[in-house]
Amino acid sequence: MATLLLIRHGQASYGEADYDRLSTRGVQQARELGKFLADQRLDKLFVGPLRRQRDTAALAREVAGNLPEPEQLAELAEYPAFDLVQHFMPKLVAEDPKFAQLTQTPSRELANEAFHTILGRWARDEWDVTGIERVTDFAARVRSGLDRVVHGARSGIRIGVVTSAGPIGVAVGLTFGATPHHMVRTSTVIRNASITELRFRSRDFDWHPERVGLIAFNSIHHLPAELHTEY
Repeated sequence: MATLLLIRHGQASYGEADYDRLSTRGVQQARELGKFLADQRLDKLFVGPLRRQRDTAALAREVAGNLPEPEQLAELAEYPAFDLVQHFMPKLVAEDPKFAQLTQTPSRELANEAFHTILGRWARDEWDVTGIERVTDFAARVRSGLDRVVHGARSGIRIGVVTSAGPIGVAVGLTFGATPHHMVRTSTVIRNASITELRFRSRDFDWHPERVGLIAFNSIHHLPAELHTEY
């Protein structure tokens, strides 16, 4: 058997112009990750292309001191969240005028509701627009990257992947044969700097449920309570 640790990046700068940057708390989370991963004997490390993913891996490596040099995979990027909001917000406002308040008296609660409504429509493949990745393409893209991660893995190897909630949701969904919609739904509860562990039969690997198993999901036992965040 081989082990795959799926690690969500630390908290990004939610609500700021440069979202793809770790917040002060996100930096702390990444350092705590490093303390934990130092004892995990990772043989390989992969990271997505986004700044928040790369910085999380870099900070963890700095603290751990014994993690391998990461290989960057474009397929491990998150779904196009900001593009979805930008293109589908007018459609959402047309269906439910209450969301028009976001342009006048915005609140975090209403913004979150709008985002999750749009995300749900996209995840069910009800809304799509030319130029934005469809949910089926997102799931296929992430699966392609995960296939590259596990390709040729030998028995006993331990692989770490620093990515985002969406790709982790895809990986978990693949273990159960879930639809892309349910993969995205799974991603919405994944916490910052959490660890999800899969174990798989390394020889002739595929994502059949009899060849891969979910050992731990969304674990943050390595983080102090003040560093527990979801956004």
